[in-house]
Amino acid sequence: MKRFFWLFACLVGLLAACSAPAPTPEPTPTPTPQQILDRAADAVLALQSAQFRLAREGAPAVLDQATNLTFSEAAGQYQAPDRVAAKVKASAFGAVLEVEARWVPEGAFLSNPLTGQFAPAPANLGLDGPAIFGSEGIPAVLRQGMQNLAFVGVETVDGVTVDHLRGQADGGELAALTAGALGAGTLYTVDVWLEQATANPVRIHITEPDGSGWLIDLFDFNAPVTIVAP
Repeated sequence: MKRFFWLFACLVGLLAACSAPAPTPEPTPTPTPQQILDRAADAVLALQSAQFRLAREGAPAVLDQATNLTFSEAAGQYQAPDRVAAKVKASAFGAVLEVEARWVPEGAFLSNPLTGQFAPAPANLGLDGPAIFGSEGIPAVLRQGMQNLAFVGVETVDGVTVDHLRGQADGGELAALTAGALGAGTLYTVDVWLEQATANPVRIHITEPDGSGWLIDLFDFNAPVTIVAP
């Protein structure tokens, strides 16, 4: 009889255990905007390569007062850690120029717009391709350069699902992303769009007080790229 009651008690306990609701899993904490940007900064530093386009919007960006050299656009390829090849559009003395720029460990080079031959770039050239992707470029802006951060929402850019964040950054933090045109002392609105799957930044937009801006598009991440000295 005792054995019967013991078996009965075990059966009741087993049924109670089976009917009890499963424990609710702890919810995954929602990352803060800064945590999202930190992940993106790490993603940029881990890139092996990328295609990019840096475009000036609105009023011309004067890079050299002596020649009235203004910047329009640079589009090209990045190869980690310090190689960039790009076609650069600019104007000087009223003439529109399109040259090829090459940044490699041996130095920075520009092509002659008439002959196509490469020569060492001027020392005061404001545009620095590798600096855009280096630790003091996009990663620094994302990791410690942004303030007043806000999560705007989930959007789509060129068919890619992205997180859109907005904040402000001092011009000194943005110099590498703006061909050296912006200086310290002024806050600029910065929007970033980060691919949800990889955290890679696919678009960065900087807005100046007069409505002019800078647009950086990044794509074809980690595709094979080989950039050599000219």
